[in-house]
Amino acid sequence: MLTDSRFHPRVETDFPVKVGIPGDNTGARIINISLGGIAVWGNHELEDILKLDNTGANAVLDYVVSFSMPGRELSEVCRLVRVRRLSQDRFEFGMKFVDLNPQDMAIISAYVDNHARL
Repeated sequence: MLTDSRFHPRVETDFPVKVGIPGDNTGARIINISLGGIAVWGNHELEDILKLDNTGANAVLDYVVSFSMPGRELSEVCRLVRVRRLSQDRFEFGMKFVDLNPQDMAIISAYVDNHARL
């Protein structure tokens, strides 16, 4: 039997997201969120942007991501931890929150609690 080994529960969502500074949207969407991080769907343009910052196989790739949630506009530092190609022009990017402040943590936690499947 397979189980989800994630530490934080996650919920599906659909928020537009800007990645980087000044923030390139490129049609990217947050498809799920937890207190641990986000999964982002993006196209080859976002993948190219993220590749440009890759300076080596052991590089730590941190990005500012900006998105709106009910109650607040959030800007968080996230670490790129996974890239998965879904199709010719569709990618999924796993991004881990580096350091959430208590207010943003409360907003995300409330959202997850309110949208968790029972």
